[in-house]
Amino acid sequence: MKHVKDTTILEAVAGAIQYEKDCFDFYLKVYEEAKEGTPIKEFFQQLAEDVDEHIKLIQNLYNELEGGTEFPNLKELSAIHKFHNSAIYKLMKKVEKKVFEVSNDDLTNIEKAMQSAEDARDFYNKLKDKFSDPEIKIFFKRLSDYSEENRLLIEAQYQVFSQKGQTNYYWEETN
Repeated sequence: MKHVKDTTILEAVAGAIQYEKDCFDFYLKVYEEAKEGTPIKEFFQQLAEDVDEHIKLIQNLYNELEGGTEFPNLKELSAIHKFHNSAIYKLMKKVEKKVFEVSNDDLTNIEKAMQSAEDARDFYNKLKDKFSDPEIKIFFKRLSDYSEENRLLIEAQYQVFSQKGQTNYYWEETN
């Protein structure tokens, strides 16, 4: 097995896409288990739908880094078939831990989505420092920044959902 520092840009892209697919599976499970017509169901439906955009962003980053090279069909590349045995995949699975287990509590599921984005941000940030290839460093830096933006959006939604039924909201602090 190769070391993480020997990861190619294509393996890094495959890792990021696999992570997005894992997020999609989690969002879809929460969506399917949420009560019909609830804001939480709509929220996780939107998160699931956003995964396509995230994958397109990753593909566009690849195209940009490779000087406009067309993004390859990952299913056809023999190197990607071995991806599940790679060091970067094993690292990703350690990061994900139990984050993607669906809870019966809506707020807990939003917390898990937020934690997932935070873990991704930290993971990508640490990974960028393990590479000497400047293209891979740029790729992971951009993914880290994107994950932080996503985390902030989920956190904002968490604030909204966590305040339901309260009479004082976080922006209406009384002294």
